[in-house]
Amino acid sequence: MLLTELEVLAERLTALARPVVSWLVPGVDAAAVEEALGELPPDEVITWFGWCNGVELYPGQVQDDVNVIPGYSPLSLVEAARFIEAYSGDPVLGNHWVPLLGGASGDIYTAVWEPGGSARVAGVLVGEETEVEFSGLEHMVSVFNDCYRRGAYFVDDQGRLAMDSDLYDEVYEASAE
Repeated sequence: MLLTELEVLAERLTALARPVVSWLVPGVDAAAVEEALGELPPDEVITWFGWCNGVELYPGQVQDDVNVIPGYSPLSLVEAARFIEAYSGDPVLGNHWVPLLGGASGDIYTAVWEPGGSARVAGVLVGEETEVEFSGLEHMVSVFNDCYRRGAYFVDDQGRLAMDSDLYDEVYEASAE
């Protein structure tokens, strides 16, 4: 269940003493999501934004402090709307999508769906082809949790979130089986 996976993610971040945990903005209800997107998205998207509506920003924060995985922080509905305008016309994203996580360079993880269907998750990397990376939001967060559990995501000796790319690939491949 997606909400359970999100709770596990927050627990893993808490165990690593990541400051982002205390800065997660409380989620919003389905009506707020529908109002922001102009349509009612799949339940998974509503659950995501019900869990968290971005991160509170303060002077002196650095990107790493607001990340929930290396390089990416949760986006608010307002921030997501800005990305939608900037990335419209991407054939993989189509007409029904919303960014969930964003990086400082403009890279995003986004939920994509067809009306009446489930959401999948596409990775949008600036300068690269967009591709669907996860079969759903629960799959994505489950992979993130496994990455923390297995050490593919970790806090390095300078206190920053880091990633072992080879181990990430191993975790990701195992999740697809």
